[in-house]
Amino acid sequence: MTAPSPAVLRALAVFSILELASIALLLLNLVTLHLRPVTAALGPTHGALFLAVVVTALFGRGLLARTRWMALIPVLGGLLTLVNVRRERRRVLAG
Repeated sequence: MTAPSPAVLRALAVFSILELASIALLLLNLVTLHLRPVTAALGPTHGALFLAVVVTALFGRGLLARTRWMALIPVLGGLLTLVNVRRERRRVLAG
């Protein structure tokens, strides 16, 4: 199995962080002020970021199956993918 390129790992890490931040802001808005404009702006943004994580994980070459599957999990996918990207980066550097 070929190792994933640093560019794929970097893109996946950035998308995962942004997706995690967007869901955190959505949940924070939900438990505090529940402002509709915030939800209207962040909802589609979070959806697009989630899809970016999924598509990058599914089509990125050399990624482990665990990374691909965990990217599909709603809400926790960004965090789990970020953890797996860090593991994959260590695997690339070690091998």
